Amino acid sequence: MLFSELNQADLTEAQCTALLFRYPDDGAAGDVIMLAGSRMARTLRLPTAVALYQAGRAPRLLISGGRRWQDQPAGESVALASAAEEMGVPASAILTENKSQYTLANVRYSKALLADTIGLDRLHRIILVTNAYHMNRLYHMMRSYFPAHIAYSFHGTSDPYTRADNWFASPLGRRHVHHELSGLQQAIRKGEVRDYPVPDDVLAQD
Repeated sequence: MLFSELNQADLTEAQCTALLFRYPDDGAAGDVIMLAGSRMARTLRLPTAVALYQAGRAPRLLISGGRRWQDQPAGESVALASAAEEMGVPASAILTENKSQYTLANVRYSKALLADTIGLDRLHRIILVTNAYHMNRLYHMMRSYFPAHIAYSFHGTSDPYTRADNWFASPLGRRHVHHELSGLQQAIRKGEVRDYPVPDDVLAQD
């Protein structure tokens, strides 16, 4: 069965969990850490990305996101880059993508930026940093647009209400999970993202 063929109403909580929360960090070194911006990225994602950089996992930190919030009038990636510098990341190691307004645009604009600055042919592994429940959608969008030779490592962060062990216990967690499933299915059905087979271990869940 392909992902686009799934009926969300038929999925169990265990199957939803297995679909989205399946990206452990393999610890591999990469060429760049890519942080997908969000309203809460300053507290939920940026510290993780900075820690990975400081641990030597990659020599560059790409911050993607162009939405402008009341406290971030210049754009989220600009604000996050400034915060990253305050946390010890040198400005020379930071790339900012400040046009995107949603996940697919994060991917498209980041691809163009990396092509211009590093060169896609010189990229071998990208470390993705985003909320754990968002990782599946981000990854499948990345693999649809970036060259096939690039590998990925994953470091998902969790908000208090949307972890693998509790997303189903709150309305917010359920909204997050079902938004991720719907968002990826819609992108696939529009032809924006490649479809993919649902892993066997997901279908085997009760």
